[in-house]
Amino acid sequence: MRKGMLVASVTLLAVLASGGSVVAAGTDAADAEAAKARAAVADAQVAVKAAAEHRALWTTAQSALAQAQAALEHGKYETARQLAEFAAEQARLGIAQMSYKQFQ
Repeated sequence: MRKGMLVASVTLLAVLASGGSVVAAGTDAADAEAAKARAAVADAQVAVKAAAEHRALWTTAQSALAQAQAALEHGKYETARQLAEFAAEQARLGIAQMSYKQFQ
């Protein structure tokens, strides 16, 4: 489990170090990027909620979602999208883990 946490932490640090991209509002590209980020954050919220309901929520998913929401609020759409996708993946993996023999 420690190795998984280390990998998740390194992944989050890499995403945050990239800084994402801030695009000027009003352009078609910026609007599209913002829409993708908002959709990814919404998907992550649903996935994290589902993981919590299954009592399978990993802290990496919860933390990444919070960071994605903060990045979205600051207009860092690429960072928000990447973090949201990571959060959703971690939430889904938490749910999948519940089907492992050790958890039944």
